[in-house]
Amino acid sequence: MNATAQFTIAIAARNAAATIERAVRSACAESGCELLLVDDHCTDDTVARARAVAGDRLRVVEAPGPGGVPVARQAGLDAVETEFAAWLDADDEWVSGRAGRLTEALRAGADVATEAIDLHDGVSGAFLRRLEIPDFVRREAVPARLFERNHLPGDTQVSFRTGVFRAAGGYDPAVYGVESFDLLLRAVARGARFDFGREAGYRMHAYPQSVSRNLARQRAALAAALRKHDYETVRGLCRAAGEPERIAAWVLVSMALFREEPAAALRFLEEASPAAADPHEILERDGPWPFREGWRRAFQRGTCLLLVGGRDPEAAEELRRAEALEPTPEGANNLGVALARGGAADAARSCFAQAAARFPGYLDARLNSEAEAPGRITTHPLRRQASRSEY
Repeated sequence: MNATAQFTIAIAARNAAATIERAVRSACAESGCELLLVDDHCTDDTVARARAVAGDRLRVVEAPGPGGVPVARQAGLDAVETEFAAWLDADDEWVSGRAGRLTEALRAGADVATEAIDLHDGVSGAFLRRLEIPDFVRREAVPARLFERNHLPGDTQVSFRTGVFRAAGGYDPAVYGVESFDLLLRAVARGARFDFGREAGYRMHAYPQSVSRNLARQRAALAAALRKHDYETVRGLCRAAGEPERIAAWVLVSMALFREEPAAALRFLEEASPAAADPHEILERDGPWPFREGWRRAFQRGTCLLLVGGRDPEAAEELRRAEALEPTPEGANNLGVALARGGAADAARSCFAQAAARFPGYLDARLNSEAEAPGRITTHPLRRQASRSEY
């Protein structure tokens, strides 16, 4: 180990020969950092290629069997010998200078420090867009809003105090696909303080086969991660962060839907958006879903009723109300599901067509239009901020 190093750049890799040299070369541009490679049961020449680039700077550890991303990341976390660390995915790139900025933020008292990310197409390498940290997340030193949704441009790509991640329990081998977000949530629940930089020192390459593209598996893993946290504890975190009571209740609505507990979401909805609330009010113009409360309440209530089951006519009425207030792709899609359940197949198909026209490439609408029994419900309003997913 470099006795003066404070920061480790760690890479977990399984059969990443096609990209590992680029990743390691980018990390080597950072001086004074430890470089760690976790060999996740590679059967190709990933490790040899990495060593050829980094030489003696690279330390290699092996992940225990049977392997998998959470197990590999835990092996890396156990092996880190510096106070601070960050992950670099084997198919991404590090930009020189990032470690210095992150180290400075962590030395100043942050437990987690992160920045914007530049998203590139994995196949062509073309720049797609910059993914920034929203201002409504920045205003919370302990970001309780992460229980609402993963608003970060990348959760694996944050830097962290090694001891804080270890104290939070490390990576859960049972949570695959959102293992980094799961650990971040547990760190937030323990009061971890975040620093949010505005520069982009990380290049993420998106591929069609990325783990994050498996939406069903991601949702199941996210539900498991969120069920580790009590609703009232999260409400308390929101209050401590200075969020108004109604915003805190909206966080719980979203959390309950991700936990696949629509009855709980309905209860929190009455706190978040009471029937007597001004339907034209926009609670957060700079928030994740800057919609008028009339639309938001009608869409979310209709969606919850669909998920609860047995209340489809009432759900359809709410979703028609949402469509009348503001035509949206997700509103049309969910209304189509309600109509299909009621036997109005032609009207349902028309809704799915409208949804697809409003948002080309909309997966739920496409799958519903192709299904004999449409059932793809979009549980949350679609993202309005730039993200890594086109959905």
